[in-house]
Amino acid sequence: MKHVTPLCVEPSQSVACDYCGLPTARAASTDEPTYCCYGCRFAAAMATPLAESDRVMTPASAIGLSVFFTMNVVMLTMALWSYAEAAQSPFELALRSFLRYGALAFALPVLLLLGRPLISHAIVGMRNGIFTTDLLLAIGVIASFALSAVNTWRASGHVYFEVGCVILVLVTIGRWLEATGRSLASRELDNLERLLPETIRVVQNGVDVQLPISQVRIGDCIRVLAGERVPLDGQIIKGNAVVDEQFFTGESTPVEKHPGAPLLGGSLNLDGVITLTVTALPGTGALGKLIAAVKAARLSKGRFQLLSDAWSKRFFPLISIVAIGTFFFHGLRTDWDQGLLTALSVILISCPCALALATPTAIWTALGTAASKGVLCRSGAALEALASVQAIRWDKTGTLTTGSPRVERLICEDPTTRSEIEELAFGLTSSSNHVFSLAIREYLAESDSSAQDTDLHVETVAGRGLRGYSMNPGTIVLGSVSWMKDNELEWGDQLSAVLNEETILARSLVAIGFAGKVRGIFLLKETIRPESREAILNCERLGLNQVILTGDHAARAKAIGQIFHLPVESELLPEAKLRAIRAAHQQYGMVAMCGDGLNDSPALAAADVGISLGCGADVSRDASDICLLSSNLCLVPWMIEFSRRTVRIIQWNLAWSFGYNALGVTVAATGYLHPALAAGIMVLSSLMVLANSLRLSPDSLFATASARGTSPALTDLSNDHPVGHVAKEST
Repeated sequence: MKHVTPLCVEPSQSVACDYCGLPTARAASTDEPTYCCYGCRFAAAMATPLAESDRVMTPASAIGLSVFFTMNVVMLTMALWSYAEAAQSPFELALRSFLRYGALAFALPVLLLLGRPLISHAIVGMRNGIFTTDLLLAIGVIASFALSAVNTWRASGHVYFEVGCVILVLVTIGRWLEATGRSLASRELDNLERLLPETIRVVQNGVDVQLPISQVRIGDCIRVLAGERVPLDGQIIKGNAVVDEQFFTGESTPVEKHPGAPLLGGSLNLDGVITLTVTALPGTGALGKLIAAVKAARLSKGRFQLLSDAWSKRFFPLISIVAIGTFFFHGLRTDWDQGLLTALSVILISCPCALALATPTAIWTALGTAASKGVLCRSGAALEALASVQAIRWDKTGTLTTGSPRVERLICEDPTTRSEIEELAFGLTSSSNHVFSLAIREYLAESDSSAQDTDLHVETVAGRGLRGYSMNPGTIVLGSVSWMKDNELEWGDQLSAVLNEETILARSLVAIGFAGKVRGIFLLKETIRPESREAILNCERLGLNQVILTGDHAARAKAIGQIFHLPVESELLPEAKLRAIRAAHQQYGMVAMCGDGLNDSPALAAADVGISLGCGADVSRDASDICLLSSNLCLVPWMIEFSRRTVRIIQWNLAWSFGYNALGVTVAATGYLHPALAAGIMVLSSLMVLANSLRLSPDSLFATASARGTSPALTDLSNDHPVGHVAKEST
């Protein structure tokens, strides 16, 4: 049961708890471990071996002894109530005194073993300006023990040793269970971190030396054996291997790697022994950036977290006033013992642990689960915003299509010049990395063409095409239709007729001309991503308004729209895409934009939620709120559905927390709730919120059941399958 933020003072700097990882206020001394609550401090001590600490007794032993002593206190108290509470005879008076001092003797160890750490944590919080109900709880427990000790010494009044002992045992066990449960929210991130080994095989003077990963430097040579993970980003300098890069690329088919090829840390070497030189230090490579980005996202706060924090800041003074008022009301009306017990019940039942757990545990679990599926959320706010999306706008090139067109055929004005056209086109495109140039070279390499590289001086004109020079035939140009016109090349009858065909207009055209005439046209066709149709269908089932945005001309855009049965806005410059996003926002509300993250940055930034794909090796893209490490578009509807489920769980948690506290404080203030029962109810309430949040974990027992009723793709993706296999199974 932790307090994510101070209840009265906002933390100046948010850091992660050293045990559960949730945000907390920075401790005064950075040399000491930072814990968000007493439960995490206790759980961390439980996890530390006795040999590694200076403790005489382990926390497990402390709990065990405390339970033993508490049982004795309860039995002595029951005997006191049954036989000697209303003592009259000398024997009864002696028995009452014996039972009271016996209860005091057994209660003192419980106060020292469990009460001292609680009081110490409350004092540390006060020194750092953090006031939580730990302070009120410590005051109440001390008051109950002090009153009981005084009444025992003066042989009058009631004693409440069993109340203090039961409260300390229940609160300690409950907070330990909650801290342990909260740490499960970091399970998926821990799994990612375990992809990188702690030690690396470094080659020094031809000998393999095992060194900690922290001691490796850029330029060091490391050796990776078959079956091992590549520890750091690097470049192969020796050996060949088959590598599984599925986590980053989404491709389930392993790829062959040869000397000179780059490798990403976290990839799996399936076959072969390779030596590579390190190109990125731990934390700066692809996987390190992903882990750092998830950790940063977890420290950010969304709308629901800010709401919870706002209430938490008011909680301490409000409960303090209610508890003090209850104490005086019942003290003046009945007796001060009853006032103390009632005030203690108010403090226990109102402990805002469930409220503090409601949002962060759900967000943390969701962020970790999404990361394990290959989806990076920049912040919890982005996850919450995605749940409210009512419309989505798709980029065409590189998103719905692969961005790698294929040449269907080459149409020549004069068939006898085909070989010359192919040779010149091959030479021109050899100096260009444009997708059209690559497609033409691939087509010519796969065809029966005997074209080879020619010695051409090539000039690239951005947005137009290529211009080359040779002795014969002189100037050669390759590019768009308008580029041909700019170079005043004449169109023949056959190619002019081709330009007017409606089916041709739906294709990308690359023309080539020389000697004053356009000699040929390459017809290119975009390749649709295999999972695009299913992704769009699943978004339709989620009730999203969908439109395709593209800068392509109307004919090709219309053809794409017919394939997906979606409206298309074509010939859009970046400014026009921005206007389209804003118009959709005004009409539908929250809008998501899905693009490849390269040329769609303005639109991604303008959307309420920007989703970029294919950033497995470039996690640092800043324009998008959601990054898909692979290019599997089925992750888009899955993430939207998952974010909605996350928000529903957060809303349920908050509703339960507010309702539980309001009703519990009311009942406790009336005096009808015993403090021990209030402590038990408080623990159960927090555990309910924690268990509900952990349903978002892929390993949760509720994960499969919660996925029922969704579309097949969403159900498949809710299972713990590698990202690369998802597209195959769902399609």
